Amino acid sequence: MEPLDFTKRIIDFNRLMDGENRDTHDALDIAHWRAVYREMIAFKEELLAQTRQKIQKVPETEKELGGIDIPFLTAEMQRLKRGLEFWESR
Repeated sequence: MEPLDFTKRIIDFNRLMDGENRDTHDALDIAHWRAVYREMIAFKEELLAQTRQKIQKVPETEKELGGIDIPFLTAEMQRLKRGLEFWESR
């Protein structure tokens, strides 16, 4: 059975965001993508913090949250930071 399209996108840590064009040299586009990546990183940082807090409050969630959610969010955060680094270097 073939994974659904969204599951392929979830595990593709090299993907670009919808509408992102890394060939652009337009200053407004560059500023836009810097802002988008900053917002996404802040959001993921908040999710990671909340997940860690939940594990502390409810230790029974550690296997699920710590073994699945935190590694996934950490990998996603790395993808976003690479994206931000790209746009900040433009």
